[in-house]
Amino acid sequence: MALEIDGLAVLCAIAEAPQAFPAIRSDVTKAAHALVTKQLKAKTLDLAGLRAVREALGPQPLALIVDGLKDAEVKALVTRLDKHHPDLKDGPAVAHRRHLMAIAADLDPVASPAAKPKPAKAPARAPAKPKPAAKAVDAASAEPTSEPVPPPAPAKARTPARGKPAPADALASAAMAARPPRRPRQQE
Repeated sequence: MALEIDGLAVLCAIAEAPQAFPAIRSDVTKAAHALVTKQLKAKTLDLAGLRAVREALGPQPLALIVDGLKDAEVKALVTRLDKHHPDLKDGPAVAHRRHLMAIAADLDPVASPAAKPKPAKAPARAPAKPKPAAKAVDAASAEPTSEPVPPPAPAKARTPARGKPAPADALASAAMAARPPRRPRQQE
């Protein structure tokens, strides 16, 4: 009776000690690429699954794998995950790749389009009367001064979702690390 081995445990062991497996380094790379590609092409992959893959691999390895996909495969994946994006049908392949990486990083919201407002007929109005300029009030004396009120400070730029710093464009980065972080072995 043949026993089955735990493939994930074997792959983790190979990843933790690559010096013990120098003859299969290129095979490991091909297998990893094929496995992640298969996961990305899976019909059951949803947005949460894509983000979990990015979290597990990191942005650079995922960008390398997405870059290796055919243009049609990337377009099919991004249109399946973000059905309501207006520029996906006619956009170039690089736009599809960038959008896929953006939604994987949770930088681009994926939502249904807003309902188009119906143009309402506005009643004719009389022109508005100009208002006099506001005067600043001196806090110490509570008397109006002749100085104009300064405009409010511009709002700070909004940080990306969940307070994460915006990463550099992973597709344009020249130094992409392909080695995943080490993980502790699970002992039974």
